[in-house]
Amino acid sequence: AGVRSASSRVIPSRGRARRLCACTMAFLLRAFSSQARDGELPPPNALSGDLPSLPAVSDAGLPSIPAGGDVRASAVGVTVDDDDAPISRSDSGVFDSPGQPTKQRSSSVFGKKKKKRPELTTPRKSTIKASVYEPPNLEVALERMRRKQPHDLKSEEEIGEDGRRTKRLPASIPLDEMMQRFSDGIVFWFIVLRDYLIAFTLLTALSGGLFHLANVANDENDTGWDTLSGLARATYGAVLFWGSNKSKAGEVTDADRDATLAVVALDAVQMLVLCALTVYHFYYKAKVNDEVDVNTITIDDYAVEVRGLPENATEASVKAHFEKHCGAVFEVCLGRDVTRVISLRKRAMALEANADLLEYMLRRAQRLLGQEIENEPNGPEKWKRLWHLAYDKVKKDLVKRGVLPGLAIDFYALVLEVAKDQSLPMSDRTESAARAAKRAMKKGTVGAAGSSNPDDYNPDLIKEKIKALNVRREENADAVAACAQEGFPVVCAWVTFVEEQTCVDCITRVAESKEALKALSFDLLPKEARPRDARAKMIARGEEDIRLYREAPLMPPQKLRIRTAKPPSDVLWENLHFSEKTMWKRKLRSAAIMTFVLLVSLAVIGAAMAANNSLNPYATCADVGAGGELLDCPAIWDLESTSLANPGARADIAPFIEQDTDVFACKAHVEIGVWVADVSAANGFFVNDANASAAAAFRASASDSTSSWSGGIFPDSNVDECAAHVCHHCYCKEKGFSAYNDDVDGLGAFCKEYWDDQLLSVVYLGIAVAVSTVMNLILKELCNQLAYWEHPQSLTKKELAIASYMIAALVVNMAFLPLFMAAQIDALAAIPFLFKGGHPDMTGYWYSDFSNKFAQIVILNAGSFPFTLLTPVVIWRLNRWYFTDKVKSQRELNELTTPPPFLLSERYGQFIAQVVYSLIFSAGIPLVHVAMVVFIAMSIVIDRVMLVRYCANPPRYSAKLAALLIHSMPVAVALHFAVAVWAFGTRDAPSYVVSGVSESSSQAWADGMKQTDAQYDIGARIARVNGLIPFIGFVAVSSLFVIAEVTLFIRKKLAARSMDLEGCPPLPLVISQKRLTGMSSYKITANPDYKHLFDADGTDEVSEALR
Repeated sequence: AGVRSASSRVIPSRGRARRLCACTMAFLLRAFSSQARDGELPPPNALSGDLPSLPAVSDAGLPSIPAGGDVRASAVGVTVDDDDAPISRSDSGVFDSPGQPTKQRSSSVFGKKKKKRPELTTPRKSTIKASVYEPPNLEVALERMRRKQPHDLKSEEEIGEDGRRTKRLPASIPLDEMMQRFSDGIVFWFIVLRDYLIAFTLLTALSGGLFHLANVANDENDTGWDTLSGLARATYGAVLFWGSNKSKAGEVTDADRDATLAVVALDAVQMLVLCALTVYHFYYKAKVNDEVDVNTITIDDYAVEVRGLPENATEASVKAHFEKHCGAVFEVCLGRDVTRVISLRKRAMALEANADLLEYMLRRAQRLLGQEIENEPNGPEKWKRLWHLAYDKVKKDLVKRGVLPGLAIDFYALVLEVAKDQSLPMSDRTESAARAAKRAMKKGTVGAAGSSNPDDYNPDLIKEKIKALNVRREENADAVAACAQEGFPVVCAWVTFVEEQTCVDCITRVAESKEALKALSFDLLPKEARPRDARAKMIARGEEDIRLYREAPLMPPQKLRIRTAKPPSDVLWENLHFSEKTMWKRKLRSAAIMTFVLLVSLAVIGAAMAANNSLNPYATCADVGAGGELLDCPAIWDLESTSLANPGARADIAPFIEQDTDVFACKAHVEIGVWVADVSAANGFFVNDANASAAAAFRASASDSTSSWSGGIFPDSNVDECAAHVCHHCYCKEKGFSAYNDDVDGLGAFCKEYWDDQLLSVVYLGIAVAVSTVMNLILKELCNQLAYWEHPQSLTKKELAIASYMIAALVVNMAFLPLFMAAQIDALAAIPFLFKGGHPDMTGYWYSDFSNKFAQIVILNAGSFPFTLLTPVVIWRLNRWYFTDKVKSQRELNELTTPPPFLLSERYGQFIAQVVYSLIFSAGIPLVHVAMVVFIAMSIVIDRVMLVRYCANPPRYSAKLAALLIHSMPVAVALHFAVAVWAFGTRDAPSYVVSGVSESSSQAWADGMKQTDAQYDIGARIARVNGLIPFIGFVAVSSLFVIAEVTLFIRKKLAARSMDLEGCPPLPLVISQKRLTGMSSYKITANPDYKHLFDADGTDEVSEALR
């Protein structure tokens, strides 16, 4: 119902009855017809003519419709073709305040309601406030900083000469004492670190079997460093080379199979340890949560959150609705869209700080220059100043008369006299005032308050700055008042009941309403007449429902969404107006940005790898030495017999090396660092008498600078050029860098190309590793920004979003992209940079290439990630060091010394990501377990020091982030088993076979031929016991995980229908006895994160609009 405004026109009496009748019929049809739908009227042919829906009501109780206005009915309400019409209906079918139309605001793609900047319609009530300026004092700021940190209060006996009243907590504070000081979420984080440190230490010990077998395999197989280098020698790759050579020689024994089977079994035991730890954490977390719920009373034990209210809902109407359906209500807090006011208030505080500073500087300048201080308050400061002036005057007079002896020269007084001498130019006076002020500075006074710039002591210049600043303050205050005059739309509400039982009954009634709605059937009605949604069904049901809300009796009902409330400290007021329904769009935007950044990383790393592949080809030197089966380098170019004086083969190989050949061009002859082309026909080409004429012709052509390249030994193929580069590579590598650097026997010139390639290879690899490491750090910071851009309505959702994005980004960047870049899958080779890495399977050469780089990056991350958590502290300390002498007021100095927060989201995000991508490949690369031990140990030390020494007191974290870890671990274990099937099930490793499978079908070599499995043949892998065990583990863990997730989802849905009764006393009694933990109200003015942005006295426009 609405009240007609003064500008509305009076309807002629002869048409009033007809229009009233039409409106009444339309309303009855809309409210009670079986054809009523959500937001729709009956079809136009249901009545003769177009009928309007319910309009506003005038003072006389009759519809107020402008005379002469063209009134038409529509599916959404009355449309009045009159620009001056005072009353209308919004498209949502909701009335605004009496006599005023509801202004609709369109929603953007990402759920933020857009609106024009409001304009001031009436004069502003409030005035800009001139707060008392406080010059920056470092000691005061540091004392405030210590109060914000988790420090202990000192006793009177412990307070020393420095006056500090707090002392730091020890970094070795035990968990029991930590539980009394911090929330269960903080304590659970350190419990997680402790337990996983023990677990990964145990995993490292269990990996000793693989380390031992790899060492034995390298010794027995005499695996060279060129075949398996660096960290790859401590991987399963050593076992594969050893097993392949044993199979080739036909020497595989049951002892060899037992050794590999033991490694597989120990790997399965490691995963069982992690699964057991995950189950333990699940039940321990639930136990801690239950204990906290029982032992603490918080306001959310009595409250529900309500969504779906009209924008003009009032506290009284909401309270009446819930008291009618549930019981006594203690408080109703309306959540409003105050985002713009929050930003304007923050700006106002910054402007106030500048105004305080300028006001102080003006009074200081006037005092030093001997001028009358304008608008000086009549108080102790004024009388103290006047008393000092009188005292100095009398003292000087007595000294002049000789009553008092002459005093020592006071340079401060002399300089001050110059400043007060009005006969001097203002520039001289201000310079003297600056010197006098600098001499009189108190200890700890910093910033512009301690400036020695003469312009900062010129009252005229300062007044101009104050005038310009006040204009900006007035404009900002007008903007705040305009927002308040426009009103703050209601977004949600928190209803707090007097009794906990009433809150439980409310949730129960909501569940009953949903069940009753499901039981309704409209099958007997025509299809076009059936209600389309829940709101229409509840209206058609015709009964009172707790989820149907009317702001006024004649207004259309609104469907409410009611659920248990979160703690008031979890509310992000600046994001309340962002729609939860469009959150998927904002998440899609975040995913697109994250994908773009990952593609940039992929492009840079791919370009570095492509540049590395553009270098000269190389192969395992052991396979191409003397007596090589496919390539015998000494038989073609006997470089060992050459010297600077007798170049011989060096001269013969030089023309081949000069040709442009790279890894890509020689891909058909060199596969994964192994020479595969048969060039035995070239043996003896330059030394055998049978080839003397051909060799002579080649040498003559090569020495002729005018002739083009003839194609070498094999004119139709580049195999000889590739072979020459491989032989040159092995020869220079054997001679070493010292011989090249010292130019021994001409090697400085002959091996220059080889060592240039080695340098470039290291550079390209370093670029790839550096880019990957830097991108990991960038992705961590990007995750924070993406979570901010999503505008979640609660702090918990924001923290979960940060951790989730960090996990996804780091796992993709660290595990999947490198894996796909190293893989060779012809069906997917069209994708840029991916699936062209030359490794169709996890062979020994895959470990030599991929695992070496992966282990290096994991170790780098293990050492760098804990220190990245120190970044906020380092930046904070640097800012304090650099900006302390540049701040303008005590307020700014306080902000500068405010300690950084201790955020669990970043810690859980990088911890879970590190665990997941380490476990994915830990079956064959157990070195990652050692890296995890180092990572967790460093995290424990750094986090403890940061928490008790540098960071601010953390918020009351719950164990939500721990739940993310608990749910992620089964996924990591399942991925580990999936990769282990490929790693352990390969032919190269000695293995028993499943009963009924031929032993020979599992051998790496048969009849002198290398045997391989088809790339997608998983059956061949699980036919081997080494592959079957992880496959069983994968199936078991995946199945149990799905069952557990489905069970927990059902339990969560069932739990949402009710609320556990904890037996809390009535809320007023709890508050009076001071037993309430946390905030006592959901109001924004009670939230410590926002209350400083609103006036304490509540007399301004904003406070009135929020009532």
